[in-house]
Amino acid sequence: MSKPAFLRVGTRVVLTSLILTVVFGSGLAVGLFSYPQVFASPDAEDEHDHHDDDHADDHHEEGEHEDEEHVALTEQAFQNLNLKLGTVTPGEYWKSQLMPGRVVEIPGKSELSVSSPVSGTIEEVRIEPGQAVNTKSDLFVVRLTDDAMLSAQSKYIDSLAREQVINQEITRLTPLVSQGVLNGKRKRELEYELKQVSAQQATLEQELRGRGLPEPLFQTLRNERRLASTLTVSLPAFEGRTDEPSDSESSAKPSRAFSVEDLLIHRGKTVERGEELCTVAYHETLYIEGTAFETDLRSLQDIIRNGWTITAQLHSEAHGPHSSHASHGNHDFALKLLRVDNHVDEETQTVRFFIELPNEVSQTVNRNGRQFDQWRFRPGQRMHLRLPIERWEDQLILPVDAVVVDGPNAFVFAEHHHEEHHHEEHHEDEHEDENHHDEDGHEHDAFIEFEPVPIRILHRDDRTIVVANDGQIGADTEIALNNAFKLYLAMKMQAGGGGGHHHHHDH
Repeated sequence: MSKPAFLRVGTRVVLTSLILTVVFGSGLAVGLFSYPQVFASPDAEDEHDHHDDDHADDHHEEGEHEDEEHVALTEQAFQNLNLKLGTVTPGEYWKSQLMPGRVVEIPGKSELSVSSPVSGTIEEVRIEPGQAVNTKSDLFVVRLTDDAMLSAQSKYIDSLAREQVINQEITRLTPLVSQGVLNGKRKRELEYELKQVSAQQATLEQELRGRGLPEPLFQTLRNERRLASTLTVSLPAFEGRTDEPSDSESSAKPSRAFSVEDLLIHRGKTVERGEELCTVAYHETLYIEGTAFETDLRSLQDIIRNGWTITAQLHSEAHGPHSSHASHGNHDFALKLLRVDNHVDEETQTVRFFIELPNEVSQTVNRNGRQFDQWRFRPGQRMHLRLPIERWEDQLILPVDAVVVDGPNAFVFAEHHHEEHHHEEHHEDEHEDENHHDEDGHEHDAFIEFEPVPIRILHRDDRTIVVANDGQIGADTEIALNNAFKLYLAMKMQAGGGGGHHHHHDH
């Protein structure tokens, strides 16, 4: 049986009232619980935040100060940077002026020609380009085709035979004339004819030597009465050659001074007398040709008058892979100024000056036993010349790569040593901090630490920096002589990473 309508409506009203009462009670309880936090004092909140900020600032300043004072490297990082450590002692420094130069040959001396002394056909070529030779080396074999040379040899042999016959006849007639058996007319005629033959021989000897017949072949022609059909061409005795082997030494030993440059002929080629066969180079001594402006003439004159030396360096060594080390003097050499040109170039207004350059050689021998010279200095190479201007004494001289310039500040990196008492007080902390674990869990130890040392720069050029000797760098202070800028970047990275220099090593 269904309930009346008014009873159903009353039941719904009661249920709705109960639900609203429960919801309102729950909201009131939550509001009372949250009241202290929502309406807390602003001063208390500020005091709490200020305390936290002070703690963070102290920690940041402490870490930043520590990071900026040192840079720590692992052993791997130290080796990757290839750092060179050393001490600096006061010494002499020459303020210099950098000028360009190039290696050139000495005119009339460095490049020489070998010509054929006779007309003929090349039968043998006994040399190769680049081979070291001397005056005892055989270069070519020429088969004679010079009709005048062959004719002169024949006439000379005929004169020798005629001379022999006349001498024999005079020898036969001399006792007969002395005994009165014969008058002396025939003997006088023979003696006159002998003088004519001797004069003809002298003329032919001069002709043969003038046509290039070498002395050994001439002696063979005179003693053996045999015509020379081939001629061996050797290196002439050029003036100024050095290191020639003595007569007691083997003729196969080559000289350092000469090497074959250009080979201009080949086997079977017909050559005329005086035709160039090859060129040889004399590179044991060369010139450095420098270029200066007219305003630099006074400096050049001071160098000559005072006997100062000019420092030279190959351009390739100054800009090579090891230029940082080479520029600190490893490949420099001091040379004397030879002369200054007496002419000024009208277009460039420059003056040439010349420096004598002793060369250096290394020798190799191929499988055929031929020796080849490899010269260190070659014509055409560019040079850097440093002309001395002024001498300074008691100066600290550093490579450019050892100094970092940051705005008005300049400094070097010296090896940092921990104080003993600090080590004892914080032994446990340092033992914990000196080990760094990377993301993979591997441990890395600090191998070496550096600290920046401020310096005052007095002078700098492209290679060196002169530093004031004001006690900032001690005599026993080990500093990094190279890659200072990379250390500077590593220090900045460690400082930016936070957490102290022991925790962030450069790898």
